[in-house]
Amino acid sequence: MPHRKPKPRFITPLSLALTEYLNAHPMSQLDLAEYLNIGERTLRRYKNGEDVLTDIKELKRIAELLEIEPEKFGVATSLSLPLTPDEIDTSIDHAWRLINAQRCYEANILADKLIRDINNLIQTEDATLLRKLAHARHVTGFIKSHITRADETAIPFSHYQEMERIARILGDQTLINVAFTYEGDMLQRGGKIEESIQYLEAARDTTPLADVSARGNGIQLLGRAYFRAGRLADFEQAIKEAEALAHDPSMDDSANSARQQYSAGTVYEEYGRSLGLLRQLKEALAYLDKAQEAFLPVANHNREVLMKTARAMVLVHGGEIQQGIEIAVESISLCRQQGNVRLLDRIYAVQQYLDNLARKIGSTGNTLRDALTGPIEY
Repeated sequence: MPHRKPKPRFITPLSLALTEYLNAHPMSQLDLAEYLNIGERTLRRYKNGEDVLTDIKELKRIAELLEIEPEKFGVATSLSLPLTPDEIDTSIDHAWRLINAQRCYEANILADKLIRDINNLIQTEDATLLRKLAHARHVTGFIKSHITRADETAIPFSHYQEMERIARILGDQTLINVAFTYEGDMLQRGGKIEESIQYLEAARDTTPLADVSARGNGIQLLGRAYFRAGRLADFEQAIKEAEALAHDPSMDDSANSARQQYSAGTVYEEYGRSLGLLRQLKEALAYLDKAQEAFLPVANHNREVLMKTARAMVLVHGGEIQQGIEIAVESISLCRQQGNVRLLDRIYAVQQYLDNLARKIGSTGNTLRDALTGPIEY
């Protein structure tokens, strides 16, 4: 039987660019393939020069994701090849997949490109394109909230504001709810708790026709704001409502407006972490175990880091400091590797708690020491 001749390999601008990108970034070929939204086998053939990509639109798309000039692939920068509605939806879905895989850097590049491309398409108030732009603002605001510090919440907030503006034009209560919810979440993260509660209560009270996942997500985050405001009875009520909505039969993962960022697992994680901050260690760990069990059917790196940081906080506040610190150190490595600043903020909060605890122990220890070393009475 004659042997098949190996396909000739060529050094192409694309193969060079892919090789250089892999050398410059700590990622595998599979990681890069997922980022570029192509198959790993396809990537390998492009990289090895076994296949030569000639599709101009695809070359331009890959060049932008690799952050290089399209001219390097022989494509004019000025060449305008607009995305189709289906391609926009594919890009939005891909951005959410990158977020769930904790690929924050790549998701941010893709989201910024998506906003530019859709804005270039919109000439009139086309309802279809406006709706897609609102969804693009949603994913962009979400990723910006994960890669920025707590004092930079104005950046993601601006995307949610734009989402709200578009949602009002469309009269879409689900989109309005999501925009209000994350505007409130950004205010909460920035320390403006009372203003945050106003937005989150507006999401709950003014959008009764929003879908279940949007309403549940908003109420869960309202519970978080209530907790930070010290309104524990309101917090408990909000968590109960969020849990009930998470189990609502109409919750549809395939059309989840919260994009899998809200579920029974996220509610249990929220409640467990909050109980941990109240130093109710046993109950807190039980709820984190429930969250872990609820998350199990779906592999999600974002949830892995979410749970690690929650356990670190709960254990340290519950007095299991050594065990908590070990998990916190693991979390730091993952957050830095994946570019997740928001979850890294949780570990900064753990450090701040330990610093305050050390100062308090030092002060009370000095009082006791002074008493012990005082004048001896006979």
